[in-house]
Amino acid sequence: MTRRLLRLLPALALCAATLAGAAEPSPLSQQATTDFWLGDFAALERQNALLRQPGHVRADGVLEIELFRIGLNKVTGAAPKDQEAYLNELEKLTLQWTVEHPSSALAHVLYARTLTAHAWSYRGGGYAKDVPPAAWKQFDAYLRRAAQYLLDHAEVAMTDSYAHISLLEIGKALGWDDTQTWAIIDDGLKRNPDDIDLYLTALTQMLPKWGGDARRLDQFIRRATEQSKAQFGTGMYARLYSSAAEQDYGHALFQSSLVDWPTLKRAYQDMQQRYPSDTRRNRYAYMACLAKDKPTMQAQLDALGDQLDASSWGPNPQRSLEGCLRWAREG
Repeated sequence: MTRRLLRLLPALALCAATLAGAAEPSPLSQQATTDFWLGDFAALERQNALLRQPGHVRADGVLEIELFRIGLNKVTGAAPKDQEAYLNELEKLTLQWTVEHPSSALAHVLYARTLTAHAWSYRGGGYAKDVPPAAWKQFDAYLRRAAQYLLDHAEVAMTDSYAHISLLEIGKALGWDDTQTWAIIDDGLKRNPDDIDLYLTALTQMLPKWGGDARRLDQFIRRATEQSKAQFGTGMYARLYSSAAEQDYGHALFQSSLVDWPTLKRAYQDMQQRYPSDTRRNRYAYMACLAKDKPTMQAQLDALGDQLDASSWGPNPQRSLEGCLRWAREG
């Protein structure tokens, strides 16, 4: 173990304590987080190489590599008390990995993602008006460093669609246009045709809170649905509009967006047939409630039985579920 990693471990311990109260992660996510904390790059590289291969999709339609990346992101996205020291050490560690493993796309991507995390440590997650002017400069500078690093090492880094996801996240913050966004998505799909996280990542910049609008969002979702129909049928329409509701529209999805209920309904049915999931069926029932389609909601409630789970029922989920159940009982 390097001295550099030894200096990093106290900060990682703080990170572990912070995450202890979070929801139980999947085993894949937890293992990725642990391997990253311990500095076991060889284990990370083996797992990434395996999960990039076709066919690593769970029975419920979730990509295993997405769960692996969630584990990685818990380390780069951690917020210990001394965040600056933590990120500086993490930069040194991941940069060291790029030197030791110059032909590893994952090493390059993790370094770029650490730079991006450093950018967001200056920006913060609050309103733009609350960001100090000097912090904006650092935010922009770190983002551009991350983007330039990936482009400078594109021959290696861009062989992995994780690099494309990282570029999409950077492009969202820097205001890249839809032409650039789709070029990144399409190139990423050439590297990993199963990587639907490319669509889910790019979706964010189409939302009103990121400067998008309902028409731009709908056009994006319809194109993504068409491109992914060989594997998911019309299911991507449901996944992406569900994400749009979760990130921005909330209970007002049908009032404020251009979502079409008959199309959304078919998409949920398609996904349930291909990738059965109680979590998704709960979400389907919630969407039926929002769409005021009582027969469809009741059918999903009946199918769920004792698998009813409030966590999938939108903002203030328990009250949302209670309200929908009261509505279902009305004559």
